[in-house]
Amino acid sequence: MKLHLVIAMSALCATEVSAQTIPAPISTDRPDFTESSTLVPAGWGQLEAGITLTATGRKSGDGTSLSWPELLLRYGVTSRLELRVAQSLATISPPTALGSPYTGLTDLYLGVKLGLGAQRGVRPELALMAQATVPIGDARLSGLVVLPGMALLAGWGLSPLWSLGAGIQVNQVPDNAYEIAPSVTVGRSLSSRVKGYFEVYPFIPVAAGTNAEAAYFTNAGLSWLLTNNVQLDARFGVGLNAPADRHFVGIGFAIRR
Repeated sequence: MKLHLVIAMSALCATEVSAQTIPAPISTDRPDFTESSTLVPAGWGQLEAGITLTATGRKSGDGTSLSWPELLLRYGVTSRLELRVAQSLATISPPTALGSPYTGLTDLYLGVKLGLGAQRGVRPELALMAQATVPIGDARLSGLVVLPGMALLAGWGLSPLWSLGAGIQVNQVPDNAYEIAPSVTVGRSLSSRVKGYFEVYPFIPVAAGTNAEAAYFTNAGLSWLLTNNVQLDARFGVGLNAPADRHFVGIGFAIRR
């Protein structure tokens, strides 16, 4: 009888430990523009990567850019602190009159994400992100100086099927100007493994004496959870006004361990 009791208690303890150590299904920053308000669990690393093809002009033949492999490495230091580093390459194909295609390294991205609290009723899950790009990239693609930025991120679980995310980024861009990028994304679970989203966001330039216009975008996509720690994704987006790129399409994956 005592042996049975010991076995039962051991099994219960193992179940409790397992429940505490196995995190929820992976939460990624891709494929939408709005960064997730959820942090990578403490002690876990997460790699996200993909490829995006963009038609950069407003007319057919105006040029394209290919961003790859869009590497983002995230590491959970604590339940409220995540470290982030990203790097990518860009292949630019301008119109023939503007030059030949070329491939170059983009600037290095460094960031930290701070968890500000879980969702409680109508109050969303909140996170604050400090970030910067470091000018190590190809001179044709680089900002040439360190460009800092900040982001405030929010997320709501509206129901077992619906979710809402929002964010606002303020980033320095070259020539001592700034760019504001608010965004809203609506998510919908299509099955236990597949989710879809729809999103809108602009890039709004802020600089004295400039006549630059905001560029508006919308995009939609799908994510497919292969396991709790592996996800595939796809997205398609379009520019909504003249300053915006014409359209873009991308695929990617994320893995956590």
